[in-house]
Amino acid sequence: MNVTFKDKVLSLYRRTIRKHKLLKIPMLVLSVILLFLDHVARRIQSGARRYIAVLASMTFAFVSCSFSSVIWGEGEYDFTADVTSYYYETEESAAAFAVEDEVDTELIDADDSDDDDLIDPENIKDISELDTVSGADIIGSIDDIDISADEEMPVDEAQDDHPDFSRDDWQLVLVNKNHPIAEDYSFTLGTIKGAMQCDERILADLYAMLEGALKDGVNLVICSPYRNDDRQQMLFDRKVDKYTAQGMSYMEAYKTAAQAVTIPGSSEHQIGLAIDMVSDSYVSLNEGFGDTTAGQWLAAHSYEYGFVIRYPEGKEDITGIEYEPWHLRYVGKNAAKVLYEEDLTLEEFWEKYL
Repeated sequence: MNVTFKDKVLSLYRRTIRKHKLLKIPMLVLSVILLFLDHVARRIQSGARRYIAVLASMTFAFVSCSFSSVIWGEGEYDFTADVTSYYYETEESAAAFAVEDEVDTELIDADDSDDDDLIDPENIKDISELDTVSGADIIGSIDDIDISADEEMPVDEAQDDHPDFSRDDWQLVLVNKNHPIAEDYSFTLGTIKGAMQCDERILADLYAMLEGALKDGVNLVICSPYRNDDRQQMLFDRKVDKYTAQGMSYMEAYKTAAQAVTIPGSSEHQIGLAIDMVSDSYVSLNEGFGDTTAGQWLAAHSYEYGFVIRYPEGKEDITGIEYEPWHLRYVGKNAAKVLYEEDLTLEEFWEKYL
C-alpha cells in the first residue's frame, strides 16, 4: 500500500508528541491545517504545493510561538505549573471530543462502499468477510500450539468473593474513549492459531473456554482478536478521508468516522485482551447472537474462564457502546466472577473496587 501525504503527517504527529509531549496541541493544530491544505491542493495545480508549504510553515511557527508563550511565559519555563498533569488529564481529548456532538447516522448507515482490502471488523455484519477459526479447529490441533502456561480450571467457587484488586493489574486495564491506551503499555503476543493473536497470558483460559463450550455442544468461532495500532489507524483514516471527500470539514469527518470505527488508541483489541466470537451456526455480528445457544452459553459461562461480555444490554449509557454480545473481554477469573454476579460493567467495577 502506498504511503500517502496524510499518512506521513500523522506519523510525524505521533513521533513528535512521543518525544515532546508539550507540543501535542500545536502539532494537532498543524496536522489539521496540513491535511486541510493538502485536500485543497489536490484540487488545484500541483505548483500550488510550494505556496501551501510556505503557508503551513508560517502557520506552525505562529502556533508554536503562541503556545510557547503560554507554557514558558516570559521566556522561562514555569516549573511550578502543573503542565504535565494538564496533558495527562486531557489525554482523552482525541477520542472524547469526537463523540460529543450528534452526527448524521443515516450517512454512516449508507456508507457501505469498499475500503480496498481494509475491512473494519467492528463495522460489518457478516463474518464471512473476515478470517475466522472455530473452537473445534483450535482444540483439534492443540498439540501444534505452544501453550506457555498450564491450562487452569474454571474459577473456584470457594475463593473470596471480593479479593483485593489493583489498578496496576494488567487484567483490569480500562480502555475506552475516556481512558486511551497508555503510551508505555506493553505486552507479548501469543498465537491463537494461524495469523490470529492475543495477549499470550490469556491463551490458556481462552483454550479452556473453547474446550468447555465444545463439551456443552457449542462450537465458538473467533473472528476478530488482536489488531495492531497501524491497522486501526489506517481503518480510521480511510473513513475520515471518505467523509471529507463528500464535502465535510475535517473535524466533522473525524466526529462522524468515530461513530463507525473505534478511535485509534481506545480499542481493547489493540491490547490483545478483547476477542469477538460468534458460532458455526450464527455468523452475524448483531444483537441476535445474544439469543442463540452460543450467545447464551457465553453470557452464562464465560466468567468461569476469566472473560465477560464487555458491552452488555442496558448499560449503553455507561459503556458508551451499543450492546455487543459477541465482544468478550478478559479480566481474570476473580474480577470476572464479581462482574458477573453483581451485573457490573468494567467501568462500574473500577468505580466500586479500584
